[in-house]
Formats: sequence, C-alpha cells, structure tokens
Amino acid sequence: MAESLVLFESVINSRWFLRTSIILFMNKIDLFAAKLLKVPLEKFFTDYTGGPDISKAAKYILWRFTQTNRARLHIYPHMTQATDTLN
Repeated sequence: MAESLVLFESVINSRWFLRTSIILFMNKIDLFAAKLLKVPLEKFFTDYTGGPDISKAAKYILWRFTQTNRARLHIYPHMTQATDTLN
C-alpha cells in the first residue's frame, strides 16, 4: 500500500499530467475486505480509527491517495472487484 501511494503521488504530480483528470481504480475490494478482518488497518496507519468497517477503510485509503494530489487534479475514484461479473 505504501508503495502504491508513493507511485500514485509521483504520477499525479508529474508535469506531464498537469492538465488532466485521473481515474483511480481501487480494485480487489473483496480481497481488501477479507484482509481487513485479519489484519487491522491501524497496524499500518496509526491515524485510522474505523476498525474493520470496509466502507470506512475504503474511504480512509481514498483520502490517503487524494492527500498526495498537490497538483489539484480532478480524481474520479471507483471501487471495483474485477472478478465479479455483476460489478
């Protein structure tokens, strides 16, 4: 997760994307929910206080990604589960 945040920060603040919008896909939300029950998010992010609630955890992670947006680009986030054919 930390590596993804660093990579996203370098992309979103790159001079090559100054006049663009960003679509942020947060994929494998089902796996994230299962892992959240076993490994508390607080273990990695001490300021997170939402417990195992997937909605709160996803919003928190999205917030962490948007905080890297120094360029003030429009970010369009989407939670996805690529293996779910109904999603």
